[in-house]
Amino acid sequence: MRFRRMAAIVIGAGVIAGGALPAQAASSSSARIDAYMAAFPGGTKIGTNEISWQGGDVRVVMAATAKSCPAGYYCVYEHQYWRGAMGAWRASAKNCKKFDFTAYWRDKVSSFWARGGCETATYFLKNKKKWQPDQFEPFEGKKAWVRFNDSYDYAARGYL
Repeated sequence: MRFRRMAAIVIGAGVIAGGALPAQAASSSSARIDAYMAAFPGGTKIGTNEISWQGGDVRVVMAATAKSCPAGYYCVYEHQYWRGAMGAWRASAKNCKKFDFTAYWRDKVSSFWARGGCETATYFLKNKKKWQPDQFEPFEGKKAWVRFNDSYDYAARGYL
């Protein structure tokens, strides 16, 4: 349960980056980070642009680039070409099974960089739908844009 809460915190980065802040707070990355930390407590401010949880296993970068994605992590971006807010999580046995995005990030992923250690043949970005087949895309490598733009809800192994 604690993991799901942390997953919600990380992928919820878009709530702040997506314009949900008051106009005066959105003027600087530092103000956006402070507002995000107030909305999702328990994080450690790493700088004017980044917060981490669980000793750095879960991260949010408000104004990210491709270089923002560290080795060993799975990173999703709200815009194509690795721009905008970035949610990142370190690969682990549990994260490789399933990693749910928060309501904001659902249907917002536009690019990614998979630098984690999950088995690449079975790890996918997926879309939750009430009908089949669900949209999915192999979550491997580095993609400037995703196959089904703004439609993924979680990352998971196999057909979970």
